[in-house]
Amino acid sequence: MLNAPGGTTMETDENMLDIDTYAREAAEHRHYLHAHPEPSFEKQGTQRYITDCLHNLGLNPSPIAGTGVTATIAGTQGPANGKVLLLRADIDALRLTEETDLPFASQNKGVMHACGHDGHTGTLLAVAHWLVDHRDQFGGTVKLLFQPAEEISPGGAQPCVKEGVLQNPDVTFAFGMHLWNTLEFGKVGLRAGPLLAEADRFELTVTGKGTHAAAPHLGADPIVAAAQIVTSLQTIVSRETNPLESRVVTIGTIDGGSAFNIIPQSVHMTGTLRALSREDAELGAASLRRIVSHTAEALGTTAAIDYEFGYPPVINSCESVAFLRPILQQAVGEGNVVEPEISMGGEDFAYYLQQVPGAFVFLGTRNVAKGLTAPHHNPKFTFDEDIFPIALSIFVAVVRRYLS
Repeated sequence: MLNAPGGTTMETDENMLDIDTYAREAAEHRHYLHAHPEPSFEKQGTQRYITDCLHNLGLNPSPIAGTGVTATIAGTQGPANGKVLLLRADIDALRLTEETDLPFASQNKGVMHACGHDGHTGTLLAVAHWLVDHRDQFGGTVKLLFQPAEEISPGGAQPCVKEGVLQNPDVTFAFGMHLWNTLEFGKVGLRAGPLLAEADRFELTVTGKGTHAAAPHLGADPIVAAAQIVTSLQTIVSRETNPLESRVVTIGTIDGGSAFNIIPQSVHMTGTLRALSREDAELGAASLRRIVSHTAEALGTTAAIDYEFGYPPVINSCESVAFLRPILQQAVGEGNVVEPEISMGGEDFAYYLQQVPGAFVFLGTRNVAKGLTAPHHNPKFTFDEDIFPIALSIFVAVVRRYLS
């Protein structure tokens, strides 16, 4: 075992000694991608970059889901009983103005990689290079997926599935990993059962009767109704959710009114409901409809509701976690594989896990000593690039064990 930054240990045998070379390559890819971010389904430049990198490795990549890329690498170690391992990286950036002062900061104003997807893509490109150089270390097939549009619902995973990413050849195991700034550097978060929540989206339009602000009795105030709705919706969590279960209801935007002395005709709101099962999401959605409709009616207004069920929860099977645990423990050290807290964030990797066995894990990148603690989706977000050797070691270990 080799000591890594933060006290993490990594597997070191004759086949892993050159991992640092590929880790430096991952960082170079990350720097380019971070400087040239593109949001969901607007990644022609990112797609070209990934495609060119894979072509340079002698692979034959194909576009998928508009701006995604997929490619396969066959091992030469021998037959692996038809096993096909899917490795996925998400590639989209966020519409956010960067405030990091990194030397490779975003050159695309108003867009930045604030969730680690540049690191995911850089890692998988470097993993592709390692696999091409070490085909004799695995059998079967590795299918690489550089997936677009993880950040927006309905996302890119469903189109990838519909376009056959899990077929030809048929995937038998899917593995995904997210760099995670809320987990201590070098720790691997592995959990059976729900890991990430269902992420639903809704829009509400409250319509009243506009009037002069000095004569509220002549109208029906949608702002007052909207305020009551925001407050009342929190009872879905505080009074309609089992205290041992989890739900989140958040109003993210409120738009209404044009002047200080006018009661407007309508108010528009958007928000999200999160739950750890589709059943709980459906119950929450029914409660939301009831509360919004009745609160609006009680205040002399009406409400239109547009509710969209989003990504299902990410659920790791017990069997997949049991298979991965010893692999990860050998790769990073037994004490560094931990059970993470469930996140109420969403991830469309869930769609792959609905179709094939597999698992999704977190890799900790939080480094207090270096001041790298900004949360995801924050303009100051970045991560400790010393994580790349560990990230590559994990992917390589999974490939070698699953496809041996």
